[in-house]
Amino acid sequence: MRFAGEARERADRYVFDIIPESAGPRRTSMRGSVINSVRNPGSQTWVAREHAVAIVLAPSRGLRASLGSDRITQYDAPVGCLVVNPAGVDSTLAWTETRTNLVVAIPPDVLSELALQEFDLGNVELQPPDFGTVDPLALGIAQRISVELTRKAPSNELYLDSLVTLFSTHLLRTYTSRMTQLPTPKGGLSAKSARRVQEYLREHFTEKVHVAELAAVAGISPNHFIVRFAKTFGMPPHRYLINLRLDRAEELLAAGEISIAEIAFVTGFSDQSHLATTMKRYRGKTPMEFRFGR
Repeated sequence: MRFAGEARERADRYVFDIIPESAGPRRTSMRGSVINSVRNPGSQTWVAREHAVAIVLAPSRGLRASLGSDRITQYDAPVGCLVVNPAGVDSTLAWTETRTNLVVAIPPDVLSELALQEFDLGNVELQPPDFGTVDPLALGIAQRISVELTRKAPSNELYLDSLVTLFSTHLLRTYTSRMTQLPTPKGGLSAKSARRVQEYLREHFTEKVHVAELAAVAGISPNHFIVRFAKTFGMPPHRYLINLRLDRAEELLAAGEISIAEIAFVTGFSDQSHLATTMKRYRGKTPMEFRFGR
């Protein structure tokens, strides 16, 4: 399916492209990407492919920035200062001191999905605050993400995903200039679209699947897809995907031929802990309890 492949390529172009790997540890979850970024003095010009938000973790003086225009603003950035770069908006930044930020990148379709789930609203438009704005709540979430990324043990994808979701919800409630009510679709997916989406999910359930690519498979707008999917299958796409992964994990656990860590890997979970937490939440048992009948 060429159109689905194109949607996947668009969805998978993360903020990692514009922040060098040497800047610091990074992870991608179902809801977005996070980077604990430490960068030496320099400058950069870019167009965000996702909604990218930087939260200052150490004070930085004399920043020169622009957002969506040629106007340059010079300002000092204290701890907790937040910069919101909406997707598709060109930005420039120059800095003369080492910068330490936590960067959260959220695909537009993910933010739209959250808006539909949380508020039954769509067409979300972010309104960036003035340069130098301090956001204590965003800082608190960013610090928790930073700790998770920089600890010695591998970071927990499910925990990071929860923090990204919490951060995204705060972003929606605090920095949106207009949220327009979408007309509610009258029905679910057509039989043909439902079958195509099911087949696609069964083929790709171990991968990171985005709303935009599923909507492309179904041939409808991403803004309407989630509501129609839920009407057809009785749950949102993310929950359906989790069920597919857990169903396969339970089959492999019952067979008893490979380790739980291997099962987590082949069914799309980040690690054994992620599988255990998710299975306990949705199925009421851990993999060990399921395998040994406890």
